[in-house]
Amino acid sequence: MAPSAHTSKMKRWFRSRWVWLGLVFAIIPVGGMLYLQRSVVNVMHPALDKLSAVDFGQRWSHPEMLRIRDLGTKAVPALRRVLREKDHPTTRFLLWVKGKWPGATRYYSHFPDLKKISERRGTACQVLQTLGPAGRSAAPELIKVFQGKDIGDGNAASMALWAIGIDADICDQLDAVLEHGASESARVQIVSALGRVKPPSARTLNALTVALADPSFYVQQQAAKTLGHLGVTTPTALSALRHLRSTSTNELVLITASAALWDLEKDTGPVLVSLFPVLKGLLSKPVNPVPGGGSGGMAVTAGDQSFMAAAELFRRMALDETTKSQALALFESWCGKSERIFIRMLLLPAMMDLGFSGEKCIEVCRTGLDQEEVYYRIQAAQLLTSVSAKYPSSQLDLDALIRDREVGVRVYAARIHWKKNKQANVVVPILIEALNRTRHQSYYYAEILLAALVTLGEMGREARGAEGVLDTIERDPNPAIAKLARETLLKIRK
Repeated sequence: MAPSAHTSKMKRWFRSRWVWLGLVFAIIPVGGMLYLQRSVVNVMHPALDKLSAVDFGQRWSHPEMLRIRDLGTKAVPALRRVLREKDHPTTRFLLWVKGKWPGATRYYSHFPDLKKISERRGTACQVLQTLGPAGRSAAPELIKVFQGKDIGDGNAASMALWAIGIDADICDQLDAVLEHGASESARVQIVSALGRVKPPSARTLNALTVALADPSFYVQQQAAKTLGHLGVTTPTALSALRHLRSTSTNELVLITASAALWDLEKDTGPVLVSLFPVLKGLLSKPVNPVPGGGSGGMAVTAGDQSFMAAAELFRRMALDETTKSQALALFESWCGKSERIFIRMLLLPAMMDLGFSGEKCIEVCRTGLDQEEVYYRIQAAQLLTSVSAKYPSSQLDLDALIRDREVGVRVYAARIHWKKNKQANVVVPILIEALNRTRHQSYYYAEILLAALVTLGEMGREARGAEGVLDTIERDPNPAIAKLARETLLKIRK
């Protein structure tokens, strides 16, 4: 039976773009009200928006950050809602409409701001990073972020995930993300995180073995590194690593696959045979441009990464003196070719193990301390703790370093000062001041705090003056910090 004229007219009416446009604009106010309702209910938004407006490096002891930290686990539900906000169906619908019909913003003012939502999400991750294991319940939302394509979101989520702690359950969820597909950046982050749990599950081992054949060199390299770190030998994984080493044309992948095979088999001969020609080949090539241009800051080139991977391996191997000398010569040549203090400092621990002289080690550290950039100076001070332990007679102006303008330099210098001079009256006040979170804005504060607590614990009864501040830190919202403070107090009171 032919359709009636009325039915045909209705079909034409529903196919009309104007009708659909009308329906969309009829739904917008409803979606907007739902979006506003969620925003108003989330009391975390104003604090996070204030933090987002502040430079990243100035947020760590910002009053808003400290207020959120003081809430501890009570802050996490609201932070989880912030992490979900960007992917919520209502938000996505309104952003789609805004992109499709930009003029709609003239008639309706409650559209979400994608830039602000992204900034808020990144700041929420930074807060979770400071909370550490207290933010464990936010793991599902952080893992969900890896399914997106925003590299900034993924990097922020990765730092938060590492801080809250990665366990077997989280690894299983990360395996699922890999199996269903993720961006290159997310795959690298996930494969790295999978190395945190020993022994790995069969599912994780399979995911890592599959990742060795990933189209991305970066994923291949990280998969090889993770497998070596986990130390689990399976015929499939070993076969895949050998295949990767024999077929890859990427120097970093070749070195990392060789290192992983050594970790799993401890067969030094084949590794050195393949490793030295790769490093010599890199030395014969022109230096790659530093990412970001200029002096590069903390950026590293592919060649830098290859030498760093080799350095990590050499530190684990028991090399004879002749091989050590050959390896050290290669590292010194690369440092000269690079002409960057950051690379010299990254390679210094391995070079020291290979026989780099105390005078040259001190020279590298002093050059790092002479830089203006804070991260160079902290890195140099941290290295000095190792250099002074290996070469205790090294001439260092510790009195100047313990009065340095940067808290990280002061703490590491105080650690060296104590080991060398055993003067608690000089060292303890410096370490106590460093434990005051409200006074220090630093991305590196977490590791500086750790160094201060460990040093006080090693001092034992000599650090009795720090008991009061340690009693306070024992109640820190981050359970990992609170635990370390308790352990330090026990050592002092023992």
